Amino acid sequence: MKIQNNITIFAGDTQNSAQADKAKENQASNGQQEKNKTIYAGNLLTQFPLRDRLQQRQAQAKERAMKIVSDTWDGDRKIDEQVNKSRERLKDLRGTYKEAKDGLKAAEEKSEEWTTYYGVEPDSKEQQDLELLKKEQASEYRWTGIILTEEEEEEIAEIKANGLTEYQKLQLEVNATAWIHRDTIRTSELEMEKETAVIRGIRLERLKKDPMLKAQSQAEQVMEAAREEAISMIVDEAKDHIDQEQEEKKEEAEAIEEKKEEQEEILEKRKDRQDELEELMQEMPLEEMADLKNAQSEVQQEIQNLVSKMNLVAEDIKGAKVDANL
Repeated sequence: MKIQNNITIFAGDTQNSAQADKAKENQASNGQQEKNKTIYAGNLLTQFPLRDRLQQRQAQAKERAMKIVSDTWDGDRKIDEQVNKSRERLKDLRGTYKEAKDGLKAAEEKSEEWTTYYGVEPDSKEQQDLELLKKEQASEYRWTGIILTEEEEEEIAEIKANGLTEYQKLQLEVNATAWIHRDTIRTSELEMEKETAVIRGIRLERLKKDPMLKAQSQAEQVMEAAREEAISMIVDEAKDHIDQEQEEKKEEAEAIEEKKEEQEEILEKRKDRQDELEELMQEMPLEEMADLKNAQSEVQQEIQNLVSKMNLVAEDIKGAKVDANL
């Protein structure tokens, strides 16, 4: 026959009879006898400093979980702020881009008006010299990649030395304004691409992994670990309590066993004395036995007189009677 020790732990009060009855349902079955021990953790929480330790662990776990979520929330909020800044920047760049585009269109229209007004032909020397002067203006912007040759530089110097026509001067002023707008358009496009890439990158990163969802999962793991630790602490405390109770019961049993042995020893001695007395009476002559009985009667009478004087009950002097007989 196999004997198993089962320990049932209740977190409630020991006065809960329903829980106590439920603990008794774990009885022997299929030829196996079980010894069930029921530990009420509710009492342990009040009798030991375990409650304070559990509350401390729970508070620490909550604080850690809240910090995980809070830090992630702060980080996520900073990312949102960055996205909002990029959007505001993108909005401003689009406005600047539109203004530059409108300015460039206006400059090109003005250039056509001056050409019509002065009636300059595209193949004329005046227009050809103007195109070379415009190329010089374009070469001032490195991003265009335009570089003048030595022959072109010498020709431009000669044109300027001979003096520009009024038409050429007006067209160069308009062209300079047009190149300013072109440079602004290019810069705005580059900046818009950069801000758009930032926003797109953040969105893609969030699609891959949601930081708040991950933080929530980590917080739940922290709380779950705290619950498991609390259960482990309660079980350990219950085991220690059981061991202590068993040790106390063992000591009590040993004390009872020692007391029992002492009582048996006393009874054994009394029995030996009684046997000796009976043996002595059997060997004793009748006259001596009569005298002994008379002496016992006198002793009994004296004891009775003493009881009457002291108002004692017979139960209080049972020991005296035994001693008298011995």
